[in-house]
Amino acid sequence: MAILRLSSVKSVLYATSARGELVHEKYSAAKAEGGLGTYVRPPEDAKGMVPEGDAFSPKIRQHFDAIWPRVTKNLKPTAPVVVLVHGFLFDPRIAWSPNPADSDNPHCRIYHFADLGMQSEIREHTTGWPLQLGFREDDGGKEGLALAFGWHSQPGFARSLMERFQNFYARAYDNAHETAWSLVCVLHSLAAKLPASQPIDIFCHSLGSSVVVRALAMAAKYRYGLVHRIGRVVILGGSEYTGEANLLYSRLLECDAHFKRAPSEPPHVYNIVSRENDVLDKLGENFGPKSFFSTTQVIGHNGLEARKGAPKWMDIQIDGGPMREWMAKHRDVAISGDDPGSIWDHWYYYTHRGNMALYRNILRDRPSWDFPLLRKATKTQKAIPEGVALGFFGD
Repeated sequence: MAILRLSSVKSVLYATSARGELVHEKYSAAKAEGGLGTYVRPPEDAKGMVPEGDAFSPKIRQHFDAIWPRVTKNLKPTAPVVVLVHGFLFDPRIAWSPNPADSDNPHCRIYHFADLGMQSEIREHTTGWPLQLGFREDDGGKEGLALAFGWHSQPGFARSLMERFQNFYARAYDNAHETAWSLVCVLHSLAAKLPASQPIDIFCHSLGSSVVVRALAMAAKYRYGLVHRIGRVVILGGSEYTGEANLLYSRLLECDAHFKRAPSEPPHVYNIVSRENDVLDKLGENFGPKSFFSTTQVIGHNGLEARKGAPKWMDIQIDGGPMREWMAKHRDVAISGDDPGSIWDHWYYYTHRGNMALYRNILRDRPSWDFPLLRKATKTQKAIPEGVALGFFGD
C-alpha cells in the first residue's frame, strides 16, 4: 500500500477502511481505522494567535504511527509526498462501489488506482488521481506516498435551504472552511513523521482550493513552522476567491519575514487556470459566499490578479495558445484547457491525460519545474508564458 486515506465530515475526522469507507467505530490501532475526533479551530488569544501546539492531535499521531510501516516501508527521502484534496459534489459517507462511477465517495471515484480509459473517465469524471500522478498501489511508497483527504462537499440542495437558508454551493464553501482546521492538524502530524528535508506537496481541484487556501492561511497567520514544510501546491480550476488567495499570499510573505526566510523559498503555488470554464462562471462567481474584501472573481479564472513573477505563485493558463505551444515544444506534453465537445469542462483539468502529465511532471521532475528556471529564457528554451490572458470569458 502506498496511500493513506482519511475523510472529514465537516469537523469530524475518520481513518477510513483500506478502500476508503467511513468507519464510525472507536479508533482501532490494530485495524488502523475508526473515528479520530472532532477538529475545531481553538479560540485565538489576545494577540490573535493560536499556538502551534494546538494543532497537535494525539489521535492523528496514533493513527500515523499505526499505519506508517504499511505505507512507507520503501519510501525514499527524495520521493514525493502529496496530499490530495478533491472539489465539489463528493460525500465520504457514501458506500464504496466496484465501479467508480457508481459512487460519489471520493476514495471510490477519484482516489483509486484503476485505469478506466480516458474517454470513459472524461464521461464519468472518474480519473484515478494517485495512478495518473505516478503513485503505485502496492509498492510500499517506493514511488512516493499519497495522502487522500476526503471531505463532505455535497451538502444537499433542500437541506442547505432548510437548515442554513443557503444555496447548496454556498453551504459547500462553509463546509470547506469548517474542514480546513482538520487539514491543518493532519499536515502537522504528517510533517512530524517525515524528515525535515522531505517536503509535503498538495494537489487540489475546484472547491478543494478553499480547504487548502484556508488551511495554509491559518497556518501562516499563526506563524506555524508547518508552513515551510509545504513544497508545491498545485491548484486545478480553483474556486477560491482572489481576495482569499491574496490574503494567503500576504500571510505567507509575513511568515517568511518572521522566520527570516527569503520570499523565494517554498511553498510555491502552481495555479492551473482555464478561462473558458462555465462551471466556475455559473457557480463560483454567482452562488458562492462573498466576504467584505473579495470580488466575484475566482483564482481558476483570474489567478492572483495578474501578479506575474510573484516569488511564491505562478498562474498557468492551460487553455492559452502560448502555454500549450510552450508545453509541446519544451516538455513534449499536450495539454488542453477544455473538452472541445462540451461546455461543462470543469473536470477536464484532471480527466485529460496530457493535463495530468503536466501535474505529474511538476511534482516529480522538480528541478525542471523550479520557478527561477521556468522564468529564465535560454538559447534553447523560452521563459514559461505565465499569467492569465484576461478576455471575455469569466469576466
